[in-house]
Amino acid sequence: MRSVSITTARLCLVVIFGFSLLNTQAQQNSPFTRYGIGEYYQSQHTVSRSLGGLSAAYADGLNNNVGQSVNFNNPATYSSLYMVTFDLGVTIDSRTLRSANPTGKFTSNYFVPSYLAIGVPLKRANGWGMAFGLKPVSNINYSIENRARVAGDSLQTIYEGSGGINQVFVGLAKKWKTFSIGFNTGYNFGRKEINTRKAFLNDTVSYYQSVNSSKTDFSGVFLSGGFQYEFSVGKKVNTNTKTTDNYLIRLGVTGTLQQKLSATQDVSKQTYIVGVSGDVKIDSISEQSGVKGQVLLPSTYAAGITFHKTSTNPRGIFELWSIGLEYTSTQWTKYRFYDQPDKLSDSWLYKLGIQFAADPVSGQSYWGNVNFRTGFYYGKDYINADGAGLKTYGVSFGAGFPIRKWRTYDQQFTVLNTALQFGKRGSSVNNVTENYMQFTLGMSLSDLWFIKRKYD
Repeated sequence: MRSVSITTARLCLVVIFGFSLLNTQAQQNSPFTRYGIGEYYQSQHTVSRSLGGLSAAYADGLNNNVGQSVNFNNPATYSSLYMVTFDLGVTIDSRTLRSANPTGKFTSNYFVPSYLAIGVPLKRANGWGMAFGLKPVSNINYSIENRARVAGDSLQTIYEGSGGINQVFVGLAKKWKTFSIGFNTGYNFGRKEINTRKAFLNDTVSYYQSVNSSKTDFSGVFLSGGFQYEFSVGKKVNTNTKTTDNYLIRLGVTGTLQQKLSATQDVSKQTYIVGVSGDVKIDSISEQSGVKGQVLLPSTYAAGITFHKTSTNPRGIFELWSIGLEYTSTQWTKYRFYDQPDKLSDSWLYKLGIQFAADPVSGQSYWGNVNFRTGFYYGKDYINADGAGLKTYGVSFGAGFPIRKWRTYDQQFTVLNTALQFGKRGSSVNNVTENYMQFTLGMSLSDLWFIKRKYD
C-alpha cells in the first residue's frame, strides 16, 4: 500500500520542479533567438520527441506495456487517462553555430526543465479526463558583437537580448467509443528585453558609451483543441494461445488559434560608463514607460495518421508496434510585435515516427516490455533572417523503460522515457547554420489516487 512518505516525496518533487520551470535561465547564446518571440522550444512530451515530433495522432495509456504520459499537444488524449499521472521532463541542449563570412564557429550548451504536466481521469466510465501543467514556450538569449570603422575610429556595437514565454495550461477531454475531442486553455506570459550598446574604441579621445534598450512584458489567454478517431482495419484470432491481434488506424488533428498578447513596453536611450558594480548612467536622451501595445502570435495546426498493432490475451492489451506520419504548419508571416513584422516565414514540417516492443505479450523478459522509438522530420524553419529561408531536418531515437513491471494488481508504476535528437537548420545558401543535439529525460509517475480504503 502506498505510504504517506512516498506521496509526500512525489508532491515535493512536482512543486520544486514547477518553480524551477519559472526560474531557470537558459545558457543558450544564439542569434536566431533575436527574431520573433525567440527560439521556440519543442513543446512536446518526451515520447513525441523520440518519434520525430509526432503528437496529433499519438496516444498512450491504453495498453499495458506503454505506460501513460500526458500528450498536451493533443488534449483529446486526456480522455484515455486511467490513472493520475505526474509527467515531467528535462532537456540538455548542445548547439554549434557556423558562419561562412566571416568564418567562425560558436558552441553553447544549456540545461532547462522542459515541462510539468498532471493528468487526471475524471470519469473513466464516461470517457472524461483533464490535465494541467506548466511549460516554457520560447527562449530569448543572445549577445552579438559587431565592429566597424566610422569617421576613422572603430565602433563597437553589441546586440543583447533575453526573455521568452512561459505557459500555464489546463485542458478537458471527452471520448465517445472511438472518437475523442478535447481542448486546452490557459495563460501565456513573458518578457522581451533588448539592448543595443555602442562604444567608440579610441586611445586618445574619450567617448561616453550609449545604450538603446527596451523591456516588454506581455501576457494573454490562449485556446487550442484537437480530436482523434480510431478504427480497426483487421483482426486475427489465435485460439491456441487465446490471443487476438488487432490492426488499427488512428487519425488526429490539432490546432491553436491566433492569439493577441497585451503588452507594456519601457524604452530608453542613454549614455553611460561601466562602473565596478555595473552600468552607471550619465545622461538620459529619451525615456518612455508604460507604452501599450500588442504581440500577435499566429495560428498553427497539425494533422496526422498512425497505423498500429495490438495483441490481446488474458493478461491484457499490449502495443506491439506503430508507425505514424504528421504534417504541421504555422503562419509566422502574420506575427506582429507592436504592429511590426519580423524576418519570419511560414513554417512547415513533415514527421515520421516508429515505435515497437520486442515481446510484451509473454511478459517473460524486461527488455521485451521496453518500447523502442525512432523518428525523422524535415521542413522549413520560421526564421528568415537572410531572406533565403532555413531548411530544417533531424532524426530522433528513444525508448520507454518501465521501472515497475505492469501487473493487474499494481496501483502505481513509473516509466522513464528518453529522447535523443540530432538536427540542423540552414544549408549552403545561408551564411549562418546551426547543428544541435538534444537529450530529453522524461518521467511518468502514475498512481491510483483518491481511492476509499476498505481496510485499515
